[in-house]
Amino acid sequence: MSYRRDSDISHFEIGEFRPRENRNKSQDRIDSILFCAVRNNLEGVMKHLKILSLFLAGLIIFRFSCSDLAKAPDKQPGDHIVVYGDSRSNSAAHTRVVKAIEEIRPKTVFHTGDLVADGSNAVQWEIFNAITADLRFFAAFYPALGNHENNSPLYFNNFKLPNNERWYSIAIDQILFIILDSNSDCSEESEQYLWLKNELEQVGDTIAFVITVFHHPPYSTGPHIEDEMGLRETFVPLFEQYGVDAVFTGHDHIYERTVHNGIYYIVTGGGGAPLYDQARYSPESLIFIKAYHFCRLSGDKDRLVIDIFTPDLETLDHFTVNRKLR
Repeated sequence: MSYRRDSDISHFEIGEFRPRENRNKSQDRIDSILFCAVRNNLEGVMKHLKILSLFLAGLIIFRFSCSDLAKAPDKQPGDHIVVYGDSRSNSAAHTRVVKAIEEIRPKTVFHTGDLVADGSNAVQWEIFNAITADLRFFAAFYPALGNHENNSPLYFNNFKLPNNERWYSIAIDQILFIILDSNSDCSEESEQYLWLKNELEQVGDTIAFVITVFHHPPYSTGPHIEDEMGLRETFVPLFEQYGVDAVFTGHDHIYERTVHNGIYYIVTGGGGAPLYDQARYSPESLIFIKAYHFCRLSGDKDRLVIDIFTPDLETLDHFTVNRKLR
């Protein structure tokens, strides 16, 4: 950097100070002194500007951090619980459903099975995990085994679940969720049946509602074989004996609400798989909708409010389950 003093103009140039030819030493010393003074002053100015810029940057970061903190309560998980299922095959549709679920910020999500089309395909699990990563960051995630999981080790490696990871129970507030494996032996002599009976016998007064979640529906008017796994002869009598409030299943890619002997049977298979048409009629089926969707559960100790939403957060169904006397 040099300082040049001409008769008519003074200005700065980037470079090094060099004495000019045909100049006396006295003048060169003066110019050298002026150069050093200007350089030192500029270095001081630049130092202060750097400090000022760091201060302003810190102030901006602090301002936006405070703004984020002020908004944080709205971004925290609420008291809602979500149930959905059959997310296989169509990643775009599954993504839309998951993004809508994220909008309501549930604290817990249950999946009724058929998370992927082929449970032995590692790439499909990578896609599933990518779609659900943000959701599972703030919400606990509890799946049931579907037939498309193919009993693959990749399913069990992908989740850390209670009990034997095939059937287990989770108590959330005053709701007991019992997750079952309808692909396994469900006969009255089976390990799963005996475990389920014991779980239902142990329900205490602190539990207001009992909900079961598994894949194959005992009641559905979708295209699969009616009561494909024969659960009306095994699980259903236990549900009725011990006062289960609601049963969430999938397998048929629909939304359907059926009430049988005071129990709500919800088929929620609209998480991304190809949608199905209604195949038969049942007087107990109250509503059948062919649409992608998810179920939101909320309420208190006396009533359970269930809302069904599309990926656009439009309401498909709304109903209330009142607490039973046990």
